[in-house]
Amino acid sequence: MGERHPFRTRRTKKAAGGTYDEVEFGPILENRLYEITRYAVEDETSEPTGDIRCYVKGHGHNHWLVEEDSPTATTLYWDPFPTFLVMGESLVARFTGATGNDVLQLYVEGWWQEQG
Repeated sequence: MGERHPFRTRRTKKAAGGTYDEVEFGPILENRLYEITRYAVEDETSEPTGDIRCYVKGHGHNHWLVEEDSPTATTLYWDPFPTFLVMGESLVARFTGATGNDVLQLYVEGWWQEQG
């Protein structure tokens, strides 16, 4: 394992207003391990009519992490438990029922290191 490198980033997407919209961090293209120590999601504009679900995507299946039923607008929802990503995986926030042009946010921070 290599040296640990801190990172902090966010991904922003304007909702299309369909069944659901997804905001994605990844996929990880390098042979790295990403330790996600904290991540949070937010619809900055209005209340989605459904839920917000976060999951790890990759390797042919979704690994569901957390769900917020009946989210409100401009409220930050975060997962108190860390997770990790390896090559080929993404962290995804799925907003169900967001209104067209809503500003959807995914905030991510943690560490990455090269894999041997």
